[in-house]
Amino acid sequence: MSYLLAYNPYNTNLFMRTRSIDPAAQDFIDAAGITGDVQQQAINNLVKGLKADGIWSKMKAVYPFVTDNRNLLSYTDTFSNSYWQASSGGLKTPNYATAPDGTMTACRVYNGGYFQSQGISKSVGTYVFSFYVKMTSGTSGSIRVFLDGGTSTTTVNVTNTWTRVEIAKTFASTDVGTCGFFIDSDVLIWHPQLELGSTATTYQPIATTQQAYIASQFKYNLVNPVDSDAAFRLVFNGGWTHSSNGALPNGTNGYADTKLIPSSVLAQDSTHLSYYSRTNIVAGQVDMGVISGTVSSYLIYSFNGAAFKSINRVQAAAGNTYTPTNGLLIGNRANSTNEKYYHKGSLIDNLTISSSALPTQSIYLGCYNSGNVGTLFSSKQTAFSSIGDGLTDTEAANLYSRVNTFQTALSRNV
Repeated sequence: MSYLLAYNPYNTNLFMRTRSIDPAAQDFIDAAGITGDVQQQAINNLVKGLKADGIWSKMKAVYPFVTDNRNLLSYTDTFSNSYWQASSGGLKTPNYATAPDGTMTACRVYNGGYFQSQGISKSVGTYVFSFYVKMTSGTSGSIRVFLDGGTSTTTVNVTNTWTRVEIAKTFASTDVGTCGFFIDSDVLIWHPQLELGSTATTYQPIATTQQAYIASQFKYNLVNPVDSDAAFRLVFNGGWTHSSNGALPNGTNGYADTKLIPSSVLAQDSTHLSYYSRTNIVAGQVDMGVISGTVSSYLIYSFNGAAFKSINRVQAAAGNTYTPTNGLLIGNRANSTNEKYYHKGSLIDNLTISSSALPTQSIYLGCYNSGNVGTLFSSKQTAFSSIGDGLTDTEAANLYSRVNTFQTALSRNV
């Protein structure tokens, strides 16, 4: 392990000054708090592409499931949460002294013992733990820093000047140890961060858990990024795991309510649903949808060996079953008598089947909504979904191309 002593002031993200961002993309970036250049550019290119293809105006809801999360720790802007524990005689006093940014948020740790986070799962690879530190009083002291629950430590000399310290460690196997300090001196600690790589990036505040932080970015509808049901933001229910690869429901009770009711905002003979799955599972699991009475709109590859999928009509088995079940699936109705289904850019089903009505309850992701109850829960990781007007064959092909480019930019395409 090694450490670097350097004061690292907050830098300014240059993305907005060096690239032209579409106003709709900027609204989403601001609402979701996306600061990463890669993520901002991916969103910007997606919006611009959909507009260039004439698809954007047809969208009612787009869920890109994009996050710039890199700080793997929780409650990093305050040490008052029990996530951070002082033990074996060690003591902590949150909000004790003035921090580098002028706020009274530096935490005092003292009295020996140790001070640490809860356990953090770290897979094989290199991680860097960074934080700001200075003496509470006096001119010099030291602390011992660890990323693995205290199995190995690095001694850091501490002065009476705020310094950002970086400790890097490479793990040869999965580790679930804590990150923290053996308190050899009375010191002030501020803004810890654990991230992949060997060099620390600009501090990213996490005011809650990492999972809640990512979920708060995932909930926004790209078309109308307002935190309200009327804007069709996602409301996550049950068990989900959120990461830079997307949102993974647990297959038993995890779903997201779009708050979008087809009968209120869609047309009976002009509707599409799309869902990008990073997981290939053939069993009867619904990607997204709703059924109210006998009328349904949902995407499902197969159920009990039969092909079930539907856009604004009476539920019934129709068309083919197919594999694989990852990538982008689009269900589309562009008129009263025809449904088309596209998988990874190819037309896989062209059904002559009439519409009957629009569902009157909201669409769920990760299962389908049956009487406001989730049914046929999925365990497939999603990385994109959209709901909107019906598409032409060309528009469906272009939607696949734009989504595939988006996923590739985020290094999560399948």
